[in-house]
Amino acid sequence: MRIKEVTLENVKSYEEKTSINLQGGVTAILGENGSGKSTIQEAIGFALFDSLPFNNNKFVREGASSGTVEVVIEFGQGDDVEVYRVTRSAGRSNYGVARYDEPNDEWVSQDIDSKSALIDWLCARFDLDSKDDLQSLWKSCVGVPQTRFLADFAQTPRNRKSTFDELLGVDAYEESFKGALKQVPDTIEAEQEDVRGEIQQLTGEVQELPAKRSKKADLEDQIQSISTEIEETKTELSEVNEEFDELDSVKDRIEELDTEIAQLEQEIGAKEDALETAKSELTKARESAQNCKEAAEGHEEYEEAKEREEGLSERKKELDALEDQLSEQEARRQRLKDKKETLREQAEKHQEAKESLEKYEQEKELYETLGEKISDLESDEKTIDRLEGEIDDLDDEAHEALLELREKEELIAEIEAEGKDAPDTDELRDEIGDERAERKSLGAEKEDIEEHLSILRDADSDAPCPTCGKSLDPEDREERIDEQEARLKEIESERAQLKERIDQLQEDLTEAERVEDRVSKLDIHRESVAELESELADLRSERMEKEKTIAQLEEEVENLPSIREEHTSLEDAKDAYYQAKARVEDYSDAPEELEELKGRIEDTLEEIEQTEEELTEYAGVEQELEQVRTTLGKHEEDYKKYERNKQAAEQLEEREQAVETLKDEIEGLEGENRELEDKLSERQEEFDPEEHKRLEKRADTLDDEITKLSVQKSEREEQLEEVSAEVGRLEDKLEERSEKVETLRDLTADHNFATWVRKNVRKAGPKMREVITSRIGARANSIFRSIRGRNTEQLEWTSDYDIVVVDADVRKSFSTLSGGEKMAAALAVRLAILEQMSGLGIAFLDEPTANLDQQKKANLVEQLNGLDAFEQLTVISHDSTFETMTDHSIIVEKPEQTSEVVSD
Repeated sequence: MRIKEVTLENVKSYEEKTSINLQGGVTAILGENGSGKSTIQEAIGFALFDSLPFNNNKFVREGASSGTVEVVIEFGQGDDVEVYRVTRSAGRSNYGVARYDEPNDEWVSQDIDSKSALIDWLCARFDLDSKDDLQSLWKSCVGVPQTRFLADFAQTPRNRKSTFDELLGVDAYEESFKGALKQVPDTIEAEQEDVRGEIQQLTGEVQELPAKRSKKADLEDQIQSISTEIEETKTELSEVNEEFDELDSVKDRIEELDTEIAQLEQEIGAKEDALETAKSELTKARESAQNCKEAAEGHEEYEEAKEREEGLSERKKELDALEDQLSEQEARRQRLKDKKETLREQAEKHQEAKESLEKYEQEKELYETLGEKISDLESDEKTIDRLEGEIDDLDDEAHEALLELREKEELIAEIEAEGKDAPDTDELRDEIGDERAERKSLGAEKEDIEEHLSILRDADSDAPCPTCGKSLDPEDREERIDEQEARLKEIESERAQLKERIDQLQEDLTEAERVEDRVSKLDIHRESVAELESELADLRSERMEKEKTIAQLEEEVENLPSIREEHTSLEDAKDAYYQAKARVEDYSDAPEELEELKGRIEDTLEEIEQTEEELTEYAGVEQELEQVRTTLGKHEEDYKKYERNKQAAEQLEEREQAVETLKDEIEGLEGENRELEDKLSERQEEFDPEEHKRLEKRADTLDDEITKLSVQKSEREEQLEEVSAEVGRLEDKLEERSEKVETLRDLTADHNFATWVRKNVRKAGPKMREVITSRIGARANSIFRSIRGRNTEQLEWTSDYDIVVVDADVRKSFSTLSGGEKMAAALAVRLAILEQMSGLGIAFLDEPTANLDQQKKANLVEQLNGLDAFEQLTVISHDSTFETMTDHSIIVEKPEQTSEVVSD
């Protein structure tokens, strides 16, 4: 993996979007203390390893709501390279990963929109199991912070063991012994007990299996015997039913013939009755034919007269309609004459109203003009009142704005006075950091002295000095103890003084930050003052405009009383005008309607003359109609007699034919009846009633036997089903018991193996620690000697993680080394650990050259360039000499409290 670019925006001292390009090999990030160098390392830890040594909100630039970090990383080599951009914000939830699509020159989102999704993605890319592994890899290996670089090695043996066991994975052996591997044998034992109990229970349940199998076989034999008996009985029943069916069919045919004969006799009787009725109707038809013949002449004359009466009746209706029409026309002519007189009077009134309109029109127009003028002036009076109220409101607003302006000016003066006397916050922070570092260093020295004192007090009289390794006599030992105890008192005093100093500086910093925050808002307050002054000017200008408008309106309103008086004097003329206008509108149609009405009267007179002329065509109709009705009365009796007998006379031939047909049908039915009686005699001879009854009784007996046997069979089958289910269940239990016995054997073997593994894993932990420290120590020794440039010195990293430097015959532990020796030794071990533990191929070293001279710095850079396990090493330092020693350099400056990259 390689980091190509880091971009920061609103992060600590970085304001605008700032990008830093990182190259392969060894890169130095250089700048003064507090310039923002370490912020670049912190940003990478925050975005890629979810690690930040303080609260996220403190990572955001002061005054901003959030800050954002983007890191572009590259995986693979040659043609198989993937480039991703990881984005994360502090102060708000913003997470993202995008892949660079080179052919289309665009970033493609990977749908990462939450912290958990980002952590999962990073763990997968870095081949790690969890978030804890991700953070630990950064803090203890890839990006060790400056404060821990030496401190981890200066801890007590127990604390060193805790720190480096976790980093190197050695703690996994002890944790496995106490945790997962302890649980395995216990879990297997509990499972063994459960399985033994289940086997015992299953053994008791399967005791009944032999008896159940025997009962099942007995039931199967009984069912087979009953089935055989049922089949034999069914065979006999089939033979009996066959004989019974033959006799039963003969019986059915006898009953059918009896029914057919009875039906024929009934049909013959019906035909004979119908023949008598047909003969009676034939006699009546002959009488009706004679009556029609006698009344035929009178019937014909009646029909001719009836036809003439219908025509004359129609003409009489037409005559009545014309007389009614003439009466209606006469009434309409009278109505039109009455309406004509009314319209003539309305036309005269319409003319008079038109003359009045012309007379009062000018006075009416003047009245309306004055009314509009009065309405406008009354509106002006209301406007004057409204403007006067608005002026009062403007005065109130101006007063409030003036008060606020004075308050703002006083606040600005107060803040400016505070700002002149306030100390610089960055200087205070640097001073606090220095004091804390010194106090922490004293604390580490105190722990070392206490450890040495413990060794000196507990050691044998001839034991060597724990610091230099030389032998001590009792007098030297006591002197050494007194010196260490005196130094402890000095350290306690110095640490107490430093604590008071830090607390005071922290209070000063809090106050300075408060003042700095207020000073940072001065421009906002000054903008508010300018806005208030502009607002006051606008209010004054608006007040003058309103006063000018009021003066103009008051001049016009002075004429309002005289205009109202003149307006009142014209009201009578206005009323007369609108009365005349209403009459003109009411009678506006009268002249036209009068002319139209005269035409309608003439049309009505013409219609009356035409109707009177049509009436002359109907003279004599009433007399002719009376003569025809006399003829109808004369022949009405013959007409009725003919009509009564007409239908029967017409059916004479049909009724004669019906009598002949019925005679032939009766003769045919009597012959058919004789044939059926002969067939009935033959079937009665074939049928034996006694045999038929015997067979029916035998069939019923056999049916009952089959039913009883079927019931017995069903009962046995139900019993067999229950027994079979119980046998199956018990056989399953027997199989389950066999499986449980096999499971118990497997569990016993597993328990023996788990116990053996647990014992040996615990023994492996210390051995692995020795192997790892030996391998890393050998590599660290090579690096240490290269940095120091002295072949006589040897570095050892012991199994309790203590660094020991051997110079000739003198063994020096880490706490007794000089500052330069400590830094070189710590660097050597850190670099060796990085080579062994980090598969990412990147590392960050924060201020790794403290107490190193120029030559040792050059040696360090040479060693860094020779580390083949790393594609990218980044050194963060305030030492500008690295600019010429490393492959690449990036210079960070902080003018005006904002970090900038001035060279990369």
